[in-house]
Amino acid sequence: MVFSEADEKRLEALKVSLEQARAGTHSRIVQEEKRLRSVKGSKFGKAESLRDFRLAIVQTTFEKAKSEAEDEYHREKGNVQDKLVQDVIDRQRRHTKVEAPELRAVTRKMRNARGEAVSAPATAKGKREAKMAAAAIPLRQGDVEEDFEAMATAVHNLAPHLEIDLEIEVAPSKRGRPVEPVRSRGMPEPSGPKRKRADFDFKGKSRAEVSGARITVWYEEELNGRKVDVPYQGVVNSCDPREGLYVKFEGSPEEMLITNEDDWRWGAHSRKPPESSRK
Repeated sequence: MVFSEADEKRLEALKVSLEQARAGTHSRIVQEEKRLRSVKGSKFGKAESLRDFRLAIVQTTFEKAKSEAEDEYHREKGNVQDKLVQDVIDRQRRHTKVEAPELRAVTRKMRNARGEAVSAPATAKGKREAKMAAAAIPLRQGDVEEDFEAMATAVHNLAPHLEIDLEIEVAPSKRGRPVEPVRSRGMPEPSGPKRKRADFDFKGKSRAEVSGARITVWYEEELNGRKVDVPYQGVVNSCDPREGLYVKFEGSPEEMLITNEDDWRWGAHSRKPPESSRK
């Protein structure tokens, strides 16, 4: 079979194209490969954008859930603290009115055990106080230990994150003994006029002036390994001439009873004034 010169050139071109196609260097293959790479890059870019978008949604959802969890934690913590404070206030009021002699005896006993100075308890002034003192049921040391254990359990249940040591130990041989006040013997009575035990010192104000008045109370707290007096400011809501002032402190929804045992002064103070000026 005889081919013309044109046929031979065409066959030669086809042979070259076939070799380029097999080698992957054909112009059509190069163009198609370039187009496919462009498509692949575009799809990769869209996939990365979708990934970043979904990660942003997940991060936003996480931050929202974290914020809600923190808000719930602080709210529950505040509720537990408020409940604990209210329970302590109610217990203080109830025991002050009903079991004041017994609590004073326990306080004197604990202060004496720590080596602190203990003042002699005031004697009953009227017939009613003398009758109540004579009819009071003695409090056993074992009862005091059980009460402190019950309070420790209640604190652990209400606020397990708080570390409050309310444990006391009483020897088994002393559990049945009554708690008796420690009286100083051989000491002269203080001279000068005496104020009745139940009278509250209003420090220069009349009862009509205290409602709505600002007050600063100092509480001893530990800061950087040393004890300092920290001021807390509040407003007097009401008063009782025998118990003291019912104060609502800033940032606290509950009332606190301020007695003669507390360290306080009228007005708003950021620093503790000298003893001579704190009247």
